[in-house]
Amino acid sequence: MTKVSTMKPFAPGDIFLGCTYLCNPTDDHAGDGRILQYDRNMVPKGTLYTEGTTHLVVNLRFGPDGVLWGFDPFAHAVVRVAPTGEQLPAGDFGDRGWGSVCFGHDGSVILNEYLKGDKPYEGGDMRTLAGTDVVGYGRIAKFDGGLNKITEFETDLSPSMTGFHGVTHSAMHPDGRHMAFMTDLGMRVMLIDIDTGTLLPDLIHYPGGDEYMRRWTTGVAYLSDGTLCLLRGSFIDFIAPDGSSIRTLPLDEYGYAMITLSTDDRFAFVTNIFTGVMSKVDLESGEIIGTIDTGLAKPSRSLAGVAVFPA
Repeated sequence: MTKVSTMKPFAPGDIFLGCTYLCNPTDDHAGDGRILQYDRNMVPKGTLYTEGTTHLVVNLRFGPDGVLWGFDPFAHAVVRVAPTGEQLPAGDFGDRGWGSVCFGHDGSVILNEYLKGDKPYEGGDMRTLAGTDVVGYGRIAKFDGGLNKITEFETDLSPSMTGFHGVTHSAMHPDGRHMAFMTDLGMRVMLIDIDTGTLLPDLIHYPGGDEYMRRWTTGVAYLSDGTLCLLRGSFIDFIAPDGSSIRTLPLDEYGYAMITLSTDDRFAFVTNIFTGVMSKVDLESGEIIGTIDTGLAKPSRSLAGVAVFPA
C-alpha cells in the first residue's frame, strides 16, 4: 500500500481518529500507524501516516497550544502533530511505553505509562525496557512546559486482565491539578494530585464479579463542572465528585473504549474498538446524531483514539 499523508491544517470541529491499518498477519496489533481526519460534518478530510510507530496509535488529545498528541506504547513512540497537519520531530521522552497525556494548571505535561509488568501480549512483539525483564512500570511522569522531565510518580493500579496494561486512560479535572486514571477493564477509577504526586482515595472502586462482566471501566472524560463521564463498554455513567452515579446513558453497542467531550459539554465522541465506529452522542437526549464507520471491525480492532479540535 502506498502511504501518502494528506492531513490538512486543523479547523474548528475537525475530528481525528487513531486508526492504525493492521497489515501484519503475525501480529494483530501491528501495522501502518494512521490518524484519520474528518471535518465537523464527519466528511473525510485527510490522513496522516505516523512516523516512528509500529502498532496501534492510541489516546489522541489536543494540548493547549493546538498540538495533537497520540501514542504507540509498543513502539515507545510519542506522536505530536502541529495544527498545520504536519508531524513534529520526535521528542526525547525516554524509552518508555507512554500511552496518554494530560496538561496541568502550571503548564506541566503529564505522561502516563500504558504498559506494566513482565508479560508481553500473546501473538506479537513487545520489547522489555533496557536492562530489565519488564515491559513497563505503569507510572505517571511529570514534564515541564519545555518537555523536560521533572519527576515520576508511583501508582497503585487495578490488576490487568491482559497482564501488561498499566495506565491506559486518563483525564485531567477542570482544576488542572487532580487527574483521574485507570487500567482498561479494571474496577477502579484512581486519582492523583499532580502537584505533589499524592495518590488520593479512589473515585470509584467496584467490587467486581459476575455482576460487572462487560460493565468494566473503559474510558474517562471530565465535564467542566467536575462530573466524570465514565465509559463502561455499552453506556456512559455520570459520576459525581463523591463517586456516586448521577445518571447513566445507554449506547447502541458493546465495545466503546475511548471518549472525548465537546468544549461546550453537549456532545460525547466515543469509539467502538469492536465495530470500528465512532459515534457522536447528544449528552442531553442520549441520541446518536452522527457516526463515522472506519471499516475496521473485529477482528481488525484498531480504532483506539478520538479527539476534536476545539473551536
